[in-house]
Amino acid sequence: MNQAQQPSQVLGVLIPGGVVRTDFLQTDNSGTKFSLVLSGISGADIASISELVFFLLPGVNLPTDHGAMLYWQIISTTDQTSMDSTPFSDQGPTMTEFELVGAITNDRPSGSFRTGWATNETLSTAINSISSSITINLGVSIEHISSIKNIGAIKDNTTHVAKKIAVNLFNFMSSFDDGSGGGGNIVVPKNVFDRWLSRFEAKARVDPNFFMKDQS
Repeated sequence: MNQAQQPSQVLGVLIPGGVVRTDFLQTDNSGTKFSLVLSGISGADIASISELVFFLLPGVNLPTDHGAMLYWQIISTTDQTSMDSTPFSDQGPTMTEFELVGAITNDRPSGSFRTGWATNETLSTAINSISSSITINLGVSIEHISSIKNIGAIKDNTTHVAKKIAVNLFNFMSSFDDGSGGGGNIVVPKNVFDRWLSRFEAKARVDPNFFMKDQS
């Protein structure tokens, strides 16, 4: 018989505009794996959550030289009602793999971390494929400091996204160049930016992450 999951008053998470959640469940006997389910969230609401706060509760200390790493995954939608899946287990199907959000330690017991959900291609695909709500699974793993890379670093791909958009704009502008500007110069119509923006917005309505694909 499987041991029932027990609430763990060790960790907390706050999504701006929401309530503080401290009802993480311990999901293994080692006491190093925890789970918190965020259910009934619409796709639009998920995309609007740009960051969350992850923290140790007051008076709580992690084992010496250890940190808590926070991950997320989609485990179900309203069309997939099984809620048996838990972080770091093989029970039941999941829709996405775990992705790192950030990490906290005794020296840095709290942090505000970017989710990257608005530009996550896998999440966007899941959102576009359903018309109802999604369940997000937050998983926490207590790891030794030596195994935690870039403690407190956020999964921030803002620079990468900006580069992709810039490449998309450059390629569009270059398609209008007739070469009359000489080496190193591009000659384009005055309204080229407006034309690019209209095209970009139209394609983004169909696929919000189209510019992330098939570009150098």
